[in-house]
Amino acid sequence: MKRVLGVDPGMAGAIALVSEDGRSLLGVYDMESVDGRLIAGELVDVIDDWRPDVAVIEGVHSMPGQGVSTTFKFGRAFGTVEGIVAALGIPSELIAPHTWKQKVGVSKEKASSRALAARLWPAQRDLFRRVKDDGRAEAALIAVAWIAKRAS
Repeated sequence: MKRVLGVDPGMAGAIALVSEDGRSLLGVYDMESVDGRLIAGELVDVIDDWRPDVAVIEGVHSMPGQGVSTTFKFGRAFGTVEGIVAALGIPSELIAPHTWKQKVGVSKEKASSRALAARLWPAQRDLFRRVKDDGRAEAALIAVAWIAKRAS
């Protein structure tokens, strides 16, 4: 069975590994940063250990009202993830935020992503209990949305 890597990029983002049918959450990893830069070495090791068949990265853009420094850090994190996936030879696709959220039926509110992830994987619901666990939930749901999009 194929393994799908969902990526919620950004400084407080996360990655999640989901089975091809979306029923099994095989792993989550919070991306860590120091001084505004992702710790790329650890991320490489995790992704390489997980051996995903495809990576689905949230195709993000700058937001109105975001400062230049924040936008630059966010773009750097996105590029780091995209580069790691490419360097490891993992095929990747981008999925727009509104597309994946609509596909799985969540709102812009981060709590709705955490609640859905807890319902989909009740045995691992503790992974999504804290407010700051929204990156984990969104990474997993990005993978699920891509799976659902391919099935339709």
